Amino acid sequence: MTKRDAYFDNVKFLLILLVVIGHLIEPLYDDPLLRPLYLFIYSFHIPMFVLVSGYFAKNIGTGDYLNKVISRLVIPYLVFETLYSLFDYWIYDRPELVFSYFTPYWLMWFFFSMILWKVAMPYIIRIRYALPIVVAVALLAGYANDAQYYASVSRTIVFFPFFLLGYYLDKSMISRLHTRGMRIVSTAVLGAAFVMIVLYSQLYRKEWFYGSFSYETLGHNEWSAGIYRIGVYALAVLIGGAVLSLVPRRSIPWVSGMGMNTLYTYLLHGFIVMALTAGGLYEVLDSAASKLLLIVIGIAITVILSLGSIRTWLRWLIEPRARRIFKRHPGRSSREGQTEHG
Repeated sequence: MTKRDAYFDNVKFLLILLVVIGHLIEPLYDDPLLRPLYLFIYSFHIPMFVLVSGYFAKNIGTGDYLNKVISRLVIPYLVFETLYSLFDYWIYDRPELVFSYFTPYWLMWFFFSMILWKVAMPYIIRIRYALPIVVAVALLAGYANDAQYYASVSRTIVFFPFFLLGYYLDKSMISRLHTRGMRIVSTAVLGAAFVMIVLYSQLYRKEWFYGSFSYETLGHNEWSAGIYRIGVYALAVLIGGAVLSLVPRRSIPWVSGMGMNTLYTYLLHGFIVMALTAGGLYEVLDSAASKLLLIVIGIAITVILSLGSIRTWLRWLIEPRARRIFKRHPGRSSREGQTEHG
């Protein structure tokens, strides 16, 4: 078993924390206090989460690659897509129960897209100049009005460059972000970016950061609309790179350990957010202090769901043992291809 990298566990914990906080404050997006924070989070946290996932996808073509995709992604996707559909029907008292496996429910888009990225990667990495090509495809996809939510097509294409970039990253590149000079620059970049977002938040449309909408839907049908997506990419790389530069590389008590369990936090926190929404939480948040309390709630949810005990109790559901559904090849060791779960 390979030794875990505390740096990436720290990064993953920070990113999942931002995911939870972002989902909690989203219903209050129009509030002038929370809008800049929401925009700042969404300017980089999805691309960086995808990038880190790509970094840990370097085992392409080794062992039982497709079997792992099925057991670690496809099965959990089907299970939680079903659970979220059932929970939505119950908690919001919907008139009809709908299962939409090809239109992922809310946060399940990430799993759906991850499946597609993983399946495509063995072929994509054989292409020369793959990264600029997938960037070009992502820019062109914005001109297609039919590439939006169905099958998570738009997000899969738009965020794929970050997955591929993460695949190409190595530790030496990451190390260059941690020089003293880069940390100083990164601090200045984050400060300047946040100030700019605070000052001009009314000019931003959050939908640009979702990767789900065509340029025309976002109010730009001119031929040069792709420039806006280039700007969104540049912002994600600039702010995301600065964040990666400032995350400590050493093991941090509690935090690094909880960073091992981000899969659990991601899949489970949506139920809590939905319950809080249906329970009328946002109707009683009538002051600045009470709205900022959402950040504290987000931290608490992230910490609780990232505990090792949660993983112990729910591993059967989130990381099911699916070996029995696969045929065994004669002469192959039953331990072949086993790796530490990232």
